Amino acid sequence: MTGDSMSNLSLQKPSSWSVAGFGRRQIYAAVFALLIATSIVAKVGLALAQLGAVNALAYGLGLSWAFWLSFGLCIRLALAGEDDAARPADLLAAGAGVVAALVPLSPASSLVATALGLFIALDRGQDVRLRAAAMILIAIAVQLLWSRLVMLVFISPIASLDAHLVSLIVGSPVHGNVVGFVHGAGTMSILGACTSVQNASVALMLFVAIVRTFRPLPVASEAGYFLGAFLSVVAINVARLALMAQNVEMFHLVHGDVGESVVNMVITLNGLAWAAMSVRREIFR
Repeated sequence: MTGDSMSNLSLQKPSSWSVAGFGRRQIYAAVFALLIATSIVAKVGLALAQLGAVNALAYGLGLSWAFWLSFGLCIRLALAGEDDAARPADLLAAGAGVVAALVPLSPASSLVATALGLFIALDRGQDVRLRAAAMILIAIAVQLLWSRLVMLVFISPIASLDAHLVSLIVGSPVHGNVVGFVHGAGTMSILGACTSVQNASVALMLFVAIVRTFRPLPVASEAGYFLGAFLSVVAINVARLALMAQNVEMFHLVHGDVGESVVNMVITLNGLAWAAMSVRREIFR
């Protein structure tokens, strides 16, 4: 080998690296899991403290079962297929995710999860399944952070809209986000956690997780099913609120643990149904 050849080789920079034997998928899957875990640790801890281990597990550790299914599908999809060596840009992005996970603020992890998801999803050099996992990560971050920020900013008009829809159904008086009971005295206030937007974010997260698992890249026909999933959750939530507006007894029944579990199950099944319709060809081919 000549001196010029050796000089040229010495100037070449590696286009991809490995870290302790871990490939690109494994690195990203670990960072995804770390960011999501730090985003939910406070909520899980609160559920365990308030409900105890057995009841907390029964009610999804303070989260919905749709969340846990989406979380699992995200990590599974990130690890699917043959692994490639990480590029310098991958290591930089993953490192930023690890640093963000060390910040003791749940919103910071969700914010960086969004940015990391967008970075991977828009990178055409990534495998389609890793990009699909990144889209699920974004949907999870929307449910954990962005839907709540929307509620903080637009809580008054959103809650008022839900209240007026309920009033149209049950025929009781409404003022802002407060609806009168149909039978008996008293009123019901619609707060952020009970709004259609908050419940829709759970169903849409699950929709994205199921559809991306069977069809890694989006197609135009998904938009109609996505909209259908959203509108159907709005209808389910308004029907739930209409039941709660009947009287105080019905309010406590539907708003209690049993009623909340039933509604969460219905919303989860609804999201699954719309996702299954969207990817029916991929499922049954």
